[in-house]
This record gives sequence, C-alpha cells and structure tokens, in this order.
Amino acid sequence: MRLSKGNLSGKQKLALGLLFALPLIVVIGKWSMLPTSGLFLRVFSLAGIPNKMQTRVAYILFVPFGATLVVFFRLVLGIRLLGPFRPILIAIAFQITGILPGLIFLAMVVGMVVAIRPQTKAIRLPYFARVSVILSAVASIMILVLLSGAWLDGSHGWMDIESLCRLAYFPIIALCLTGEGFARTLSQEGRKSAVWRGATTVLVAILITLLSQINGLRSMFLYFPELLMSQIGCIVVIAEFFDLRLLSRLNPPGAKDPPTGNIQGIGLTPA
Repeated sequence: MRLSKGNLSGKQKLALGLLFALPLIVVIGKWSMLPTSGLFLRVFSLAGIPNKMQTRVAYILFVPFGATLVVFFRLVLGIRLLGPFRPILIAIAFQITGILPGLIFLAMVVGMVVAIRPQTKAIRLPYFARVSVILSAVASIMILVLLSGAWLDGSHGWMDIESLCRLAYFPIIALCLTGEGFARTLSQEGRKSAVWRGATTVLVAILITLLSQINGLRSMFLYFPELLMSQIGCIVVIAEFFDLRLLSRLNPPGAKDPPTGNIQGIGLTPA
C-alpha cells in the first residue's frame, strides 16, 4: 500500500529533507568534541537566557510540539477535535492556571457560551456582533471570578486567591474559541459529537501540558531550539505519508469526515 499522497514535487521533498538535515547539522555542531561547539552554542542556544524569561520562551517552543501532537491525533489516529488551535491554546492556559482550576473555569465558560449563542442567533445578530457579545461575556465572567477572590479568607484548596488570580491569565481567545466551537458542534452535529470533540480537545491539551512540565524536555528545546524546524517537517511528513485515521471509528456520528486525501481537518475549519 502506497502511503504517500503524491502531493510533493521533487523540490518540495528536497525542502522537506532540509527541515531535518539542517537542525541535525546544528545539533552535531554543538558536540563538545568539535571545534564548532562554542560558536554554535552561542548562536543557536537559548539555555543562557535569564531564568525569568525561560518560562515565557518555553511557551513558544512548545507550540510546534503541541501542533505536531494535534496533527498526530487528527490524522494518524483520526480523532476529531474542536480544531487545531484550541488544544494548544488551552494547554498554554493550563500551564499558567493549573489543570484542575483551568478545567473548571473552562467548563463554566463553555456552559455560558452554549447558553448565550442560541439567544444571539434568535435575535439575528450578525456574526461580528455575536462574537463580540461572547467576548464581552467571557471577559465579564473573568472579572466576576477575580472579584470573588475578595470573598475568600485564606486558602480553600484549589480555590485560594492565588489560583483565582492566575485564572486572569487564561487567554480570552482560547475560552471564546473553545466555547464557540463546542456550541457550534452541538448545534450542527448533536450532543454526542460535541461532548466527544470537547473531551478529546481537553485531553490533548492536558497531554501537552503534562509533557511541557517535564524539565528535561523543556531544557532540550531551550538547548536545541533548531528542533522547531524538524517539528515542522514532522507535521508535513504526517500529513503526506501517515494520514491513516486508525481510530476514526471511535468518533460519534456527526458531520461527514474529510476524505483521507484532504487535510482540512487540521486547517482553519473545524473537523
């Protein structure tokens, strides 16, 4: 069975090979036994940046890694998500808020969006107005959560003041995209599909979050940032050669799944 879709020309395959070859050359050049190690470590390493910046930089470094995982789940396994960006954005938020507080807050916002969206459509608000209403409502919930911190006296498990304050860093766009995606799937495909895709999106986000907390993995990306090029190559390789959808039968009935030769499912449109 030929796995390749045949979408890559000879020059494109050469460019794809360079996405793996060039980072490999840089990695080898950092080997302490080679005379290039000092130069390559100065030019191609982020390990020496201040500690207070490393966490922020790690968020950027883990975006291609998270994207690779999303593509793996969507194309190799065939598991439907709410979209390509939402698991990555949610994972970044979970790294800031913690998984449990973030999950509870996300569930609150999604429930609110599900309740509001039909009302905005019932009064025939145009798309821009509907989205703006949802953005404003999500911002209002975040402010209410912060205000509730004034009611807390000391620590109450995860619901302490510090945890509530961290929720303010939950990206509003991630909340709105997830809530809107869930509500749209609920309307178009039904409850089973919406719950399934919402759950798989959150599970992938949790997986990315847990992997990002491995110190060795974070240090590796700081020490070898050139690996980001290889991850881009991995995404192209998966889309071209490993679009297998092995577990697609697990997806509940919903909208028609894109054909194997089409990678729309990881693009800008939900799948």
